Amino acid sequence: MLAQSVISPQTRRIVDPPRLRVLSPPSVYSTVPNSIEATSNGRIIQRGDLIMLDFGVGYLSMWTDQQRVAYGLKPGETSLPESYQRAFDNAVRVRGVIHRTARPGQTAQVMMDGINAAIALAGMLPLRAFNEPRADSSVEFIIGCHSVGDWGHGIGPSMAFFNPSRLTYAMRPSNCFSIELFAYTPIPEGGGTKLRIPLEDTGTVTTRGVEWVYPVNPRIILVKKWRVRGGEVAVAKSR
Repeated sequence: MLAQSVISPQTRRIVDPPRLRVLSPPSVYSTVPNSIEATSNGRIIQRGDLIMLDFGVGYLSMWTDQQRVAYGLKPGETSLPESYQRAFDNAVRVRGVIHRTARPGQTAQVMMDGINAAIALAGMLPLRAFNEPRADSSVEFIIGCHSVGDWGHGIGPSMAFFNPSRLTYAMRPSNCFSIELFAYTPIPEGGGTKLRIPLEDTGTVTTRGVEWVYPVNPRIILVKKWRVRGGEVAVAKSR
């Protein structure tokens, strides 16, 4: 059911199914309020977890790299906790700054520096190191906007700390990017830690800014029902 939620009906109508490919296996992992998980592992997904789905879709030799986030409702819950929604909204704010700021005509390093400065002006702090947030009340962020092409990660210019050599490449109109970011927000449930929200969707950088390839992630998916299969939890229904 979650797989049906990550591709929009509009996308399904225009894609030729025999040529549509989904990157396999996708990365699926869960995060609990007092810890940060970043890769698929042996943890059993439980109610109250945030479930991250990182995947790509290929069509006509081009790929996307995108993420969707789901929340497993606890018994008695009917909506997302307010603190989780606030954390998601902070991530959307970071995405909005990238969308308004990114332009071609500079190196990826200059563009990344400008985006980081613009996000900081919006009241958030750049993360000191990936997945190492400060133990304070600040909202922190880090971006990793990497190129995409004939695979989920391309060889073009990248505004990403993990692609240092590609920070020197020039940004040109029509460069295709995965606009990837992470926002860390303190929440009461975390006992002093911060909840990490990843957002990742594919866009093209044009003279007008970022133009999305498909509708971007608007919300956290709510998982309402669960079933246990073979000792593991499987998602039965989502919205």
